[in-house]
Amino acid sequence: MKWKKYCASKQASKLGDRFISSEWVAMKTGGRKPISEAVESMIVALGLSEAAVTTRKAFLGFSEADVHHLKKLHEAFEDRGPTFAKRFCEHMLSFPETRRFITDSSILDRLQQAQAEYFGTLTAGHYGSDYIRNRLRAGIAHQRIGLETQWYLGAYAKYLVDLMPEIWQKLGADHEAFIAALQSLLKVVLLDMGLAVDTYIHTDRRMILALQEYAERVFSAIPDGLCVLASDFTVLSANRAFLDRFDLSKANLRGRSLLAVIAADGLGAKLSEVCDSGMAQHDLLFEMGRVGESTRHPVRVTLSGMRLEEEARLLVVVEDITEQVRLQQALKESEATLLHAQEITHIGSWKLDFKTGVLTWTPEVGRLFDLPFDPPQDTPISYDTFLANVHPDDREMLRTAWQAAIKGVPYRIQHRIVARGETRWMEERVALVFDDDCQPVRAVGTVQDITEHKAAEIRIENLAFYDMLTGLPNRALFMDRFKHELAAAERRAQRLSLLFLDLNRFKEINDTLGHDTGDRVLSEVAHRLRLALREEETLARLSGDEFVIIASDSSEAASHIAERIGRAFSAPFLINGQSFAISASIGIAIFPEDGRSTEELLKHADIAMYRAKGGGGGYCFYSAEMGEALVRKRAVAKRLEAALSNGGLQLFYQSQIHLSNGRLAGAEALARWQDAQLGVISPTDFIPIAEERGLIGTLGEWVLHEACHQVRLWQERHYPMPGKVAVNIATRQFEDDDFVDRMLRIAREHRIAANRIELELTENGMMRDPERAVDIARALASAGFALSIDDFGTGYSSLSYLQRFPVNKLKIDISFIRHMLTDRNDYATVSTIIAMGKSMELETLAEGVEQAEQVDALLSLGCMLAQGYHFGHPLAANDFERTWLSHASS
Repeated sequence: MKWKKYCASKQASKLGDRFISSEWVAMKTGGRKPISEAVESMIVALGLSEAAVTTRKAFLGFSEADVHHLKKLHEAFEDRGPTFAKRFCEHMLSFPETRRFITDSSILDRLQQAQAEYFGTLTAGHYGSDYIRNRLRAGIAHQRIGLETQWYLGAYAKYLVDLMPEIWQKLGADHEAFIAALQSLLKVVLLDMGLAVDTYIHTDRRMILALQEYAERVFSAIPDGLCVLASDFTVLSANRAFLDRFDLSKANLRGRSLLAVIAADGLGAKLSEVCDSGMAQHDLLFEMGRVGESTRHPVRVTLSGMRLEEEARLLVVVEDITEQVRLQQALKESEATLLHAQEITHIGSWKLDFKTGVLTWTPEVGRLFDLPFDPPQDTPISYDTFLANVHPDDREMLRTAWQAAIKGVPYRIQHRIVARGETRWMEERVALVFDDDCQPVRAVGTVQDITEHKAAEIRIENLAFYDMLTGLPNRALFMDRFKHELAAAERRAQRLSLLFLDLNRFKEINDTLGHDTGDRVLSEVAHRLRLALREEETLARLSGDEFVIIASDSSEAASHIAERIGRAFSAPFLINGQSFAISASIGIAIFPEDGRSTEELLKHADIAMYRAKGGGGGYCFYSAEMGEALVRKRAVAKRLEAALSNGGLQLFYQSQIHLSNGRLAGAEALARWQDAQLGVISPTDFIPIAEERGLIGTLGEWVLHEACHQVRLWQERHYPMPGKVAVNIATRQFEDDDFVDRMLRIAREHRIAANRIELELTENGMMRDPERAVDIARALASAGFALSIDDFGTGYSSLSYLQRFPVNKLKIDISFIRHMLTDRNDYATVSTIIAMGKSMELETLAEGVEQAEQVDALLSLGCMLAQGYHFGHPLAANDFERTWLSHASS
C-alpha cells in the first residue's frame, strides 16, 4: 500500500504516532480526562495560539522554503512509509523498556500503521492547527502510559538515522538539495519534539501539584486523629479529626510539645521507645484527654517513626474507642438475645481457633448439623469432623472454598447437608483473621438454613425460564441456550440447525372452540414433539403456537427431524372428545450459511416457515430469495397504504349464475390492484398484507363504498343488477362495535337500499364470539342486508349456532369444488353442505366452477347457484355492464 494512502486515512491521522489505543490509555490512566479534551486544555496552558506557533517556527527558521523541501521529500518517499514503520517496530520490540507497550499483534499492527501515517504527515507539508493538536495528543498519550522521554526521543533518533541514508541515496548527487532537505527535516522534527517535551513537562508538573493536593485532602479527611511530631515531640501538624477530638485549634497546638497539651498515662514513655528503636507500636490503649481536665476518653493509639527531608518524625494516630467500649458491653448483653434470634431465623454461628484447632458453635448450628449443643471446649474438633454431615457430593466443593478462604478469598457458599435423614440447603459465610505473616488466626462463620428459599428460587426459575403450559423452555431460556450452542458450534467449526415450527390453522381452533381447548392442543403438541426429538435436540416454546428446535449437524439431519415431527402429527389429536387433524409448517435455517447470530437465524427460520405455510405446510429451508420476498412484501405493504389513500385500487365484478337457467343471479365485488411500480398484484398477496398491517378494515369499507356507488350508477343508467352485489367482510371489521352503523351509513351515503347488498361473512369469523355474532347478524338482517357465509366447510362452526344466524346463503368453498369429481371425500362434503342448506332453507352457491361436468354434478345434487371461470372471469364495471347487464335488460 502506498504511503499517501496511509496519509489519506482520517482514522490513522487520529492515531498519530501513539504506541497504543486511546481505550488502553484511558484504562491505564484511571479514567482521566479524554485525550481530545486534554489537548484543548494543553493548548490553553502552553499558550499555543496561532501567533505563538508562528513564533516557534520563526525561531527554528522554519519557512515556506522548508515546506517546499519537505513536500519534495514526501514525494520521493511516498512508497517507503510501511518499510520505515516495520523497521521502527522491530527496533521497539528489541528493547524490553519499549516492548512492554506492545502486548499483542493487534497493537503491533496499529502501531505500524500509525507510524507509517506519522512518517507521511511529518513531511506532508501541512503544519497548521490540526498538526499541532496531533503532536500534543501524542505527547499526552505517551506521558500517561509511562513512556519515559529518553525512549520517546530515541524513537526520533531511530527515524532520522534510518532516513538519512535514504535521503542521501535520493539527493546525494545534489549536495545543496540534500543539505536543504536535511535542514528542513531537522527543523520540523525539533518543532515536533519541542511540542511533545512541553507536554511531558506540563503534564508532570500538574500531576505533582494534584498529588500534593490529594495528600493534603486525604490527611485532612481521615476520620482518626493524626498528629505529626518532631523528634522532641513538638507538634508540627495535626488533622481536623485530632483537633476536634480534643477541642483544639491549630494556633494553640502547633509548636508546642504534645505532652504539654495532651495527657495520657505512659504516652511519653511509648513515644521515647519508638524514637529510640524506630519500631512502630500498634493498638496502644490509653485514657486520653486535655492537660488540666479530668475528663478522659478511651483511645487506641498507633505510634510510628518516619523520615521527611532527612529529619526524624513521629506519626501519632489516635482512634476514639469510646463507642467500641460501649458496644462491647452492649454486645455481651445481647448475646442471649442473639442466640434466641438465631434459633428463630435458623441462623447459627461458629468460631475456629487455628492455633488450638478448637471449633465452637452456637446451639442453632448444632441443631442444623445434628451436632452436640454444648461441645466439650477442651477437645479439638477438626474441620473435617465438622463436614461429616455435609452432603457427599458437596464436600469437595466446600473443602476447595475453605482452602481458598485461608489464602484470603471471600467465603460465601451454598451446600446441602444430611442430618437426621433429611437433606437441607445451607448458606455459609466466613470471615478470617490473619496475623502479620498473613497466616490465619481464627475464623468466624454463619450458617443459615435456606431450604425454603432454595425451593422458592427453583419455583421462580421455572416461572422465569419455563413455559407454564407445556413445561418447555421459554423464549428467555431458549435465547440463552441458543447463544451458547452457537458459540460452541463456532469454536468447533460445526454446523447447527434451527427449526421454527408453527401450527397450521391453530388460531381457528382457539377462536372457535375456546382457549381451554387450544391449551390442551398445545400441551399435546409439546408432548408429541418431546417424543419425536432426541435428547441432544433442544426444544422450546417461543409463544402461542410457535416452537423452536436446535439440532447439531447438517441440513440432512434437520430434514430427518422435520420428517419425524410430520410422522408424530400424522395421528389425529383427540381433545375433549373431539378429533383434530393438526399439521405444522417448519422453517429451517442453518448456521453458519444462513446467519451467525441468534436474531438472524431466528428471522430466517421464521421466513422459511412462512414460505412452508404458504405452500400448504411441511418444511422448507431458508434461501436468500426468501429474504428478497420479504423485502417485496414490505414494499407491497407500503404501496398498498398509498393505493388506499389515492384511489389506486379498482373493483371488479364476478357473475353469480342460476344453475337451472344460466341467468345472472348477482355478482361478487372483488378488489383488484395494478400498481405503477410493482405491476399487477394478486389479492392473495395484498389481502393478507392488509390484514397484517391493520388495513383490512379500510380496504373492506372502500370495497363497500365502491360497490354501493356502482350499484347506484347502474340504476341511474337503467341497467339494474339482478339480485345483489356481494361484498366480503373481514373478521376484524365484524368485531368492531360500530360495524352495523358504518354499513348502514355507507349505503345511505350512496342512496341505495341495504337489500341491494349481500355481506359475505366467514365461518370462522362468526364463530370467534358466536353470541355477539348472532346479535350483529340479526341487526344487519333487520337493516335489510342479505347475509351469506363464505368459504363454508373450511372452519369449525357449530350447527346449533348456524341455525340461529339469519343468513340467506351458504357459499361452498372452492377447495371442495375443485376436486369433487375426482375425490370422494370432497364430493361427499359438497353433497352434505347442499343437503344441509336445503334442510335449513338456505341457498347454496358453489365457488370456483370451471367445468361443465361440475355444473351437471351440482345441479344433480340440488345446488342452486354458482360462480367461476366457467361462466366468466371477473370484469371491470364497464365491461361487466356490457357483458351481463345490457344483455339482461334487453
